[in-house]
Amino acid sequence: MKKLLTITALLLCSFLTMGQHLDARWDTAGIALGHRAVITLGDQLNLTLSVSANELPSVVFPTKEELSRNDIEVLSQKVDTIKSDKGYTLTQTNIATSFEEGEHSTGLLSVQVMQGGTLLPCFTLDSLTLVVEDFPDVDTTKAEIKDIASIMKEPYTFWEIFRWILLGIVVAALVWLAVFLAKKIKKKEPIIVKPQAPPTPPNEQALSDLEKLRTRELWQAGLVKEYHTELTDIVRRYMGAQMGIDSTEMTSDQTLEAFEESPYKTNDSFDHLRRLFRTADMVKFAKAEPQPYEHDQSMKEAKSFVEETFAKVKEQQEKENQESKPTKE
Repeated sequence: MKKLLTITALLLCSFLTMGQHLDARWDTAGIALGHRAVITLGDQLNLTLSVSANELPSVVFPTKEELSRNDIEVLSQKVDTIKSDKGYTLTQTNIATSFEEGEHSTGLLSVQVMQGGTLLPCFTLDSLTLVVEDFPDVDTTKAEIKDIASIMKEPYTFWEIFRWILLGIVVAALVWLAVFLAKKIKKKEPIIVKPQAPPTPPNEQALSDLEKLRTRELWQAGLVKEYHTELTDIVRRYMGAQMGIDSTEMTSDQTLEAFEESPYKTNDSFDHLRRLFRTADMVKFAKAEPQPYEHDQSMKEAKSFVEETFAKVKEQQEKENQESKPTKE
């Protein structure tokens, strides 16, 4: 009865597995090693199981636990499916190793195929043999034992040196900026100073101020004293800036005396200044009421005084420049 069941099972498996092919082998790095392989303790190699069929089969390969036996240990598994003109090939790649010296067998390898919804153990492959050898002995009496070599020093590259220099420049710049800002904040000075326009020459400033005063029309509005006071103040500021005569605290007579001793005095400019101050003093101290033309005349006297004294100043400066030049023998 047992023989009959066995024969029946074999015939059934043969019928079900027609057109299918199984293979089991050792291989490493894609090189087939066959059914017998030799490794050193702890080395790894592949245990490959493959099933080929005309149509895509449903295959159940052995698990890691089923293959890890007889001192052979399976570390990982993966299954790949390849389609070709001849059909399909399912390959299970098992990374195996062993830490026991000697000859080990995988035992019979069983692969199950799904047919008609039934899982049948139809494929039993011959066992594979793995020979594990110990590490070869080394005769230390003949081998030359050398000290561990010292660490090799690589030469510095340009970029390695340059980036340290660049880092130093950046740090120095940041330190300088911090000190600069601290000083500015301590002195309560503006951090960014806007460039200032060059000062206006005294003669241009005086003529500009006189023109502004004329357009304000103070005396026309009855502000006669204010008009003549500001008119003489403009001339006094001009004398201080252009000729160094500080007459802001001087009387009119003192101002005339100081100007008379100035190297920039001419008879005409002295007469302009004298008439200007005389009219202003009459208005401020005697409460005189000049005629309209006298107001305009005082403005003309002031402008003429500025223009003539500036021409004298320019002439004097050119004379001094000529005298300062070295003479040729």
